[in-house]
Amino acid sequence: MENPKSADLLGLEIVEMAPKNENNPNPNKTYEPKNEIQNVVESDLAEFESVNDSLDELSTALDSIEQRTDSIMAELKKLLHSNREIRQSLAEEKTTSGEVNSDSEMK
Repeated sequence: MENPKSADLLGLEIVEMAPKNENNPNPNKTYEPKNEIQNVVESDLAEFESVNDSLDELSTALDSIEQRTDSIMAELKKLLHSNREIRQSLAEEKTTSGEVNSDSEMK
């Protein structure tokens, strides 16, 4: 490219040209590809919906696990209570039979 002084001497006008942008033929206008934006928004919404569905499934699974855990805990408490009653009953029988045996040995 010639320097500006040479161009002026020759009477040529130097015009800077911006590279041609195929997506934006008019450099003064902003280009918003509405179809592309709409496609992106729709795909994002579909992805959000998919994630939301997955979270709902996980929540349902966790609720089910929590219910089973609560049920197991209730059964374990019943078993523990029953076990305590049996142990107390056996301890009472043992002390009662021990007293009977000691009474019969004294006679």
